[in-house]
Amino acid sequence: MDLMLYNLEKLEEIAQGDESFIREMLVTFVENVTAEVDSIQSLKSSEKWTDIAETAHKLASNFAYLGADALRVLAADIEKSVLSDHNLTGVAEKTEKLCVGGIQLINQLKEKFEITATN
Repeated sequence: MDLMLYNLEKLEEIAQGDESFIREMLVTFVENVTAEVDSIQSLKSSEKWTDIAETAHKLASNFAYLGADALRVLAADIEKSVLSDHNLTGVAEKTEKLCVGGIQLINQLKEKFEITATN
């Protein structure tokens, strides 16, 4: 079994027991993160690092709500490296790792909560 990349404690606390809210948030998360990962992959091929950093910022917020701390830290690191430090060393590799991790997280959520593209 793969290591779970998320922890729903924060989302469950916000939901206060409302399972339909949790499901709605997870479906929205899967849709948004899928789009953002696709965007990053496209931006990476054209080396649009500033746009990648801005997208990584959006992902960091999403990852925080799902307790996906390793991915949140990685996304924040990409953003900081590009926008604050102006240091592109290793950003391509970090971006690839973020995309792979994001896809793995999406797949875990889809499987665990039976989320499909039509939900």
